[in-house]
Amino acid sequence: MYVQADGVRPDGGTTSGRDRHRILRELRGELARHPAVLSVEGEPPSEYRELQATLDPSWFGRSGERATLRMTWIPDPSPGPEDSDRTSDAWIRTPIQAYYTVHYSESSGFDCGFHCEPNSHIDGLLHYQERDEVDDCYTYEQVSFDARSVSGLLWEVMDALANRLSILDGPE
Repeated sequence: MYVQADGVRPDGGTTSGRDRHRILRELRGELARHPAVLSVEGEPPSEYRELQATLDPSWFGRSGERATLRMTWIPDPSPGPEDSDRTSDAWIRTPIQAYYTVHYSESSGFDCGFHCEPNSHIDGLLHYQERDEVDDCYTYEQVSFDARSVSGLLWEVMDALANRLSILDGPE
C-alpha cells in the first residue's frame, strides 16, 4: 500500500506544499516562454498553489478578446483505496504521477482543459473536458501523454491545447 510521507514544517507548511511551489515555479518559467502567454503569475506569491496566465487567443486562431489559463499541481498524491494500484488505468495514461489541471477559458464563456484528477464523469484520471458556455455541461474524453518530465508535460499539453483550439470554430 502506498503511503505518502508528508512532513510538517515548523511554519505549518508541508513537504508536498514545498514540492508543489517548486514545481509550479519551474512551470511558471516554462509557461512564460510560450508564444501565446502574455503574463503568468503564481498564486499566492509566497507559496504557489496555482499558476494564472493571460493568453493571446489569436495565437490559437481564436477570435475572443481575452483568454486565461489556470494550472494546478499536486505532486505524487495519495490515491484513494480504489486507486492504490499504480498500474491501474487511473495512472497508466501519464508517466508523471501527480494530480494536475491545465484549464483554458475565454471571455466568451468557452472553456476547456486537460485534467489528471479523480472525476466521476470519466474512468481513470487523465481526461480532456470542454464546454461552449458557462451554463453548459462539460463533454469529457480520455487522453494520454508521453512526457516524462514536468516541463515536457507542460509543452505537450500546450501543443495538445493548440491542436484542440485550432480545430474548433471560433466563438460566435
